[in-house]
Amino acid sequence: MEIRQLTSVLESLICLTILVLLFLSLLPEVRLDGFRQDMFSVRDELFDYAASGKISFSDPAYKLLRQLMNGFIRYGHQLTFFRTCVTVFQFKVMHESNKMTWTNKWERSLANIKDEEVRKALNTFHNRAAALVAARLVLGSPVLIIFLLCAVLTMAIQKGLHSLRQMFSEAASNTVSQIMDPRLLEEEAVKLEAA
Repeated sequence: MEIRQLTSVLESLICLTILVLLFLSLLPEVRLDGFRQDMFSVRDELFDYAASGKISFSDPAYKLLRQLMNGFIRYGHQLTFFRTCVTVFQFKVMHESNKMTWTNKWERSLANIKDEEVRKALNTFHNRAAALVAARLVLGSPVLIIFLLCAVLTMAIQKGLHSLRQMFSEAASNTVSQIMDPRLLEEEAVKLEAA
């Protein structure tokens, strides 16, 4: 091998190494920014819904949902598979799984809403936020990505291929719910936001 070829190979390896390091350092930040932006969008739509007069800004259901979304936005960097496992372990060891404070308040406040349309709309906002959290968790972990692909294949075989985006969203939610109770994430986000 000539010196010119060796130099070319070394330059290529150095450039490739730099690109890989940049990719690995920037990808998590880009994913986090995207998650936060998507959660901001859902929260803004919730605000617009309340501003239209369909629900009061002082309604407990609105306030709880907004508090949850704020917690996910503020602490989105902690939504990782490892931290989630630690949180689940903590809830199991401390026997806190029966203390679903936020969840109980949320369910009571929804039950107090008389208008069925408003109740459905708030549930839709809640489900959209939960889907964003599930996608953030699953797509950030190689282990969960494997589970996601298995779930997508299973759903594609069972239901047929209708909407790939909807299928991935449902599969991400199912993957997270197979591993842990998604309400634990909500409790933790609200607990961190309140602190």
